[in-house]
Amino acid sequence: MAEIWANRLELPDWDIRSAAWGQPSFTETPFEVMKEIVLHIPKVEPRSYNSQEVSQADLIVALHDSEYESADIPADLPQQKLLRWDIRNPELRSSDKNEQWALYQEVCDEIAMNIKNLEPYFRSNYM
Repeated sequence: MAEIWANRLELPDWDIRSAAWGQPSFTETPFEVMKEIVLHIPKVEPRSYNSQEVSQADLIVALHDSEYESADIPADLPQQKLLRWDIRNPELRSSDKNEQWALYQEVCDEIAMNIKNLEPYFRSNYM
């Protein structure tokens, strides 16, 4: 979701990528929720965490659910480049598919607002 929202800003000097650490489980639900809002969902390739690639990043946003995942953030993330977003993980919050769908809708909105709030940073520092 974050990669899709960030890429919608159409920032020519940025290469926006998402990656999962640990053993990610891929689910289509976030994409289906995004289709309700964004008519054209670009292809997003699942990536695994690569510490070398991340160390070269200008900005790192770590999404985690502090109630369930706080210790899961890799220790080698460069702290001076790191933003932590405490975002609920619907997969960990509920096993009910309808409740997960509703949670993903809320998470989608929250991520969109967080990305929008970063837009001045993206544009002022790199344009």
